[in-house]
Amino acid sequence: MVTKCLFLSRDIIEYFAGFQSCPEGLIRIFAHIVPILNGRDSEGHVIYLGPQRTKIHRYLLVIFLAKSAQMFRLSGKEIDNSIYFTLYALKEIANSFKDISPYHLPINYDRTKVATKVYNMISNNGLVDIKKIDGDTYITITEKGDDVSDKLLRELIAYEEFANLNKTDSEEPFKVKKGVKSGVVYDPGLQRVERRLAEKLKRYPR
Repeated sequence: MVTKCLFLSRDIIEYFAGFQSCPEGLIRIFAHIVPILNGRDSEGHVIYLGPQRTKIHRYLLVIFLAKSAQMFRLSGKEIDNSIYFTLYALKEIANSFKDISPYHLPINYDRTKVATKVYNMISNNGLVDIKKIDGDTYITITEKGDDVSDKLLRELIAYEEFANLNKTDSEEPFKVKKGVKSGVVYDPGLQRVERRLAEKLKRYPR
């Protein structure tokens, strides 16, 4: 069985190792993956897992962003040495992406019963922590949630590149690279995606 391999460049690996130190770059990344987070492409077609099955992705990553970017952290409240956010604040953060290019789309976010249900579910997995104070629900992301979000974000960025891969690229014949183990081939279309991804990430300040 032939295996297609995509090897990420050092630029991409190094970028991911330090992207959290640059909230501006993180906001740009989110702006580019809003359609995937919503489960639809820029033309409204269902992609990835679809809008219903990407709810966990959206709700978790919105908190991840809120806690990572100072401009959003200010809408939170410090409780027990951590920053917590109300459902209303998280909804506003999700909506703010309608003013950001390239898609000008908000991250789909329901701050009522749906949000409460999703957060209760992922809190059982230790990804978020929930507190009830004076009738309001406050939520923060845990260290485990940070780790999961970091990995998820990497995958979504790669998926965004593959989803936009030019069809003619993907139809090019695979080439076997000399000096590698038998059965391993290199897809020139995927290699172009990897180069475009590296170039895109270089444009994001750290």
